Amino acid sequence: MNKYVIRTVLLILIAVLAYFTYESIAAPIRYAKEVTKKEAKVIAKLKVLRDGQLAYKGEKGEFAGNFDDLLNFMENGQMTVTIQTGSKDDSTTVFKSETMKVGVRDSLFKQVDILNLRYVPGHDTLQFKIAAGDLKKNNVIVPVFEIKDPKPYSKEREAKNDPLKVGSIYDVNYNGNWK
Repeated sequence: MNKYVIRTVLLILIAVLAYFTYESIAAPIRYAKEVTKKEAKVIAKLKVLRDGQLAYKGEKGEFAGNFDDLLNFMENGQMTVTIQTGSKDDSTTVFKSETMKVGVRDSLFKQVDILNLRYVPGHDTLQFKIAAGDLKKNNVIVPVFEIKDPKPYSKEREAKNDPLKVGSIYDVNYNGNWK
């Protein structure tokens, strides 16, 4: 009888240790997948915001320094489009160029929920941080912007103080840091 009790206790102990061993391997893998999914949503929003900033700069000559101006432009603004027919270099066709105003939302952001772009995915009220300014580079004043996630999902990014962001206010760079 005593022999069977010891065997049962050992089997339970082996099962518990096997479970903890499995979890020690599976938990970091699950966490990495979760971070990848959440960061993909943040990156998708940052890409749309970058496109909005570039369109804003194309029309206004500078980047938006706040979400109210940027999102209002993306929702209600207009931008100039040049339509060219023919070729300047081809003498057998007639070259024609005309400019017209089109709605920013209708031409660039049809399927985008513009009003919620300011919010970090996974948080109800947490907003991206936005900044814009000018930078002197090789004696030329260049407008710059930066939009970043104020609370990274990844523990590694948070430890390095390296949140997901697009643009830079310290360098002429309109790309994201996730590449």
